[in-house]
Amino acid sequence: MALNVDADHRAANAGDEDIPHGRGRRRLLLGSRRRQIVAGVVIVGALVFLAAQGLANATIYFKTADQAVADRAKLGNRVFRIEGTVGDRVVQTGQTLRFDITANGVTVPVVDTGSPSQLFKPGIPVVLQGHWQGPVYASDLIMVKHSANYTEAHPDRVQGQPRPPNPPTPAAGP
Repeated sequence: MALNVDADHRAANAGDEDIPHGRGRRRLLLGSRRRQIVAGVVIVGALVFLAAQGLANATIYFKTADQAVADRAKLGNRVFRIEGTVGDRVVQTGQTLRFDITANGVTVPVVDTGSPSQLFKPGIPVVLQGHWQGPVYASDLIMVKHSANYTEAHPDRVQGQPRPPNPPTPAAGP
């Protein structure tokens, strides 16, 4: 039994007589090539969109209280961080804290629904995360600036705060 390769090849490609050999394959490849390009563009677009959303969420705006009040209309109800010094009066009702923060002579009323650090108290500099809710800043995260390094690095931002005492100098030996 002899194999006839030409006859088998002709039988397999019997419907392709009216399409020249190279153009039919090229048309099929070109169609799939277009689909590949469209799919690639869609995938790249989706990745760019996700990266932009991730960066937008990761870069939460940081403003001092006076800057936040000045930019209130522009900020709208978007989440951002605000910095200021906690006022003298802090009122806790259940899980809600009410207090004011001040920066550069501007006071912002705050309602916080998060759980404050044990270091939270009147007179300390804090950074809050939240958004404007009318004239009140609605916070759900309080970050306490508790290091002396912050006070030394930003004395203009920490108003009314006593400077940390200088460390004691060792007594001279005999």
